[in-house]
Order: sequence, then C-alpha cells, then structure tokens
Amino acid sequence: MLKTNNSVDLMTAILGAQNQGRIDEELLASSLNHDLEHLVQTIRQHLGMDVAFLSRFHDGNREMLHVDKSDSCGVFLNEGHKDRSEVTYCQLIAEEKLPQIIPDTSKNDITKALAVTKVLNIGSYIGVPIYLSDDSIYGTLCCFSEKADESLSAKDLSILTLFAKFAARNIEKELTVSRLHKLARNDIFDIINNKQLSIVFQPIYNFKTNSIKGFECLSRFQTKPYHSPDYWFNKANASGVGEVLELFAIEEALNLLPAIPEQYYITLNVSPKHLTSSCLQAMLDKAPLHRVVLEVTERESIPDYKVFRNSIQSFRERGMRLAVDDAGAGFASFQHILELQADIIKLDRSLIANINSDHRKRALVAALIGFAKETKSKVLGEGVESLAELEVLQELGAQKIQGYFFCHPLPLKDALAFCEAKNSNI
Repeated sequence: MLKTNNSVDLMTAILGAQNQGRIDEELLASSLNHDLEHLVQTIRQHLGMDVAFLSRFHDGNREMLHVDKSDSCGVFLNEGHKDRSEVTYCQLIAEEKLPQIIPDTSKNDITKALAVTKVLNIGSYIGVPIYLSDDSIYGTLCCFSEKADESLSAKDLSILTLFAKFAARNIEKELTVSRLHKLARNDIFDIINNKQLSIVFQPIYNFKTNSIKGFECLSRFQTKPYHSPDYWFNKANASGVGEVLELFAIEEALNLLPAIPEQYYITLNVSPKHLTSSCLQAMLDKAPLHRVVLEVTERESIPDYKVFRNSIQSFRERGMRLAVDDAGAGFASFQHILELQADIIKLDRSLIANINSDHRKRALVAALIGFAKETKSKVLGEGVESLAELEVLQELGAQKIQGYFFCHPLPLKDALAFCEAKNSNI
C-alpha cells in the first residue's frame, strides 16, 4: 500500500480507482483496437461462415475478446464469454488434438462428444492458434458455422493463419505497452513509497514591494539514474497514474506550508484535468488558501471552462489565487487567460529569453502587461536569466519575476535563509 503523510484515505481512493496502478489483464480485451474487430469481421465474411471470434487463454479459461456474427446467426456468443479451456475446440486445436479444419463436426469422434458442439450448434469449424514472438500461444482465431461445410480448404486455412499473424502483431504491441506501463507504475509507486520526491522552492520577487513574497513549489526526484521532473510526470501520465504523482507532490508541498512564515505564499502546479479531482478538493479544504496560488499550465486544454471555474469558485472566495502558467507557449494561445480570469499571468521562458534584443517578444509581452492592467491581474516573468531581461520586464511594467538570475530553486531551509538575507539587504 502506498504511504503518504496525512492523506492516506485520499491517496488510497485514487489508487482504488487506478487499481494501485497494477495491470488488470481482464481489461486487455477492451484495450485492443478497432483493427482487431475489423479483422475478425473480415475473415468471417471472407470465409462465408456464421461466426468468427478471437479468443485468449487466461487463468484456465478460453475468453472471447472479439466476436462477429452473421445477421441470420442464432448462436448466443458474445465478447467476454468464458469457458474452461479444456472443454473448448480452441484448446484442443492448440494442443493438436483436433485438426484445424473440421468440415463436419458430427463425423469427428471428439467434437461430436463435446458439450460445446451442441450448445453452440457447431456444424463446421476452422481455427488456428495465435502465436506471439516468443512462440507462446496467446489464444486462437476461429470461425464456425451451424451447418457442415465440406468446401473448407487448405487455402482457407492459410488465409486464416495469415490473419492470425496480423492479430498477433497487434496483440503483442498492446502487451508490450501494458508491460511498459506496469513497470512505469511500479517506478512511480517506488518513488512515492521511498520518498524519492522532494519539494524545492524558487523565490518570487515583487518589483512593487521590492521584496520576496512567495515561492513556486517544484518537484525534484532522487532517482538513479537521475531524470527530470518532466520525465517522471510524463511517464506517470502515460501509464495512468499521473493524478497519483501530481497530488502526492501537491500534498508534500502543503505539508511544508506550516513551516513557512505567514508573510509568504506558495504556488502549486496542477494539470487542468486533475483540478476537479475530489482528492485535490479535499486537500484544499484543509489548506490556508489565502497563502496558496494554483498554477494551471496553458499547454493543456480545458474542455469546459465553465465547469472548471465553478469547481474552484469556492476556493477563490476563500482567498486562493489562480495563475496561468506558460503564457504565450501553449497551443491554447490566450484562451486560458481570457476564460480563466486569472489573478496572475506567468510569462513563459520562451517569451522572456533574449527579450532585450527581440522587438517581437517585447511587443507581445507589452501587450500582455497592458491586458493585465485592464483586467486587474498581475504579470510574472518566469525564467529570467540575465540582468538585461530583468530590466526590460521592469521597464514594461511586469510586477514580479522569478528565475536563475535571481535565485535557483532551493530546499526550504535554504530558500528561507536566502529570503531573510535578501530582504534585509533590500
């Protein structure tokens, strides 16, 4: 079980939804793509048979993953149907106890004795195993009709075998992705359980008050080999546990808030898709929201802005502020800024870099600052790395800056010491 500091029920609730990140192989059938469905339909139509199906062997069962039937077929057989493998044609064909072509099941001593022959009214049958690249048998690709069919031939079998090879490629790709996702999820849970994620704080300097007023909370990972935060968050998202990792990072930051003097606020990065999470909402319910800024990246879309605004309205009424991160860098252009009514607009590093020598960037930043003044929001220049960049931002009217020129992200103790020294010298 995943361990956290104060929100075991919250994280457990998320993990319950994710099944603790483990691959549930029972869901594999639903993850195989439309190509397999089309393949099963095509082979049935080509052979002119009543039923075609793709199955897998799992936990001693033969399970139907894809089934296609003719309009006139009365056979009751659907996706998800399971039988014990040993009583199926599939298993017997895989074990080479049955031939792959059975034109008339009533003339084969084994098939006429099998209960499934009568249950499914199988008159003729053709089927082949699906072999993976390691020569293991995944399942079968089969067709049958309610009547005997003496026209079934070796040519039909060769076509069915070819289709089974196509199916195997598709299935193997899905299995490979699933294995990689499982490994990724295990890595993420190891990071959380072993406390290999820590929070660092980058001071935010306010031109107007000539002081440091807050910190952006950033995640750092102590893994070997080292990988960047983007690497781990992208990996978590791709493997289905992005919410778990992101909310854990937010929780770690909120756990440190009591150790930060009251005069400072913190900013927390959150993906738009996770902002409506009930677990995040529960965390924010307990937080001193007048000291919290939520940063929503412009790089990700928001399907419904009204739902988004409503989900955080009560928190904004309690003093929480909202920032649009990466402004000027995302595919959504300025729609986030217009729709979210943000308190803070954070200019992306791509706009700040060399702004002192690029008149187009200067013009765009000036326009954003003008917009911010009209809407009573603040502009923060992010990623400031030179005095020249800082001076242009100050000249244009940006209220806040952060970046390596001013201070690198630091552990909390060092960040507070930096602030104390800086504020005393200002």
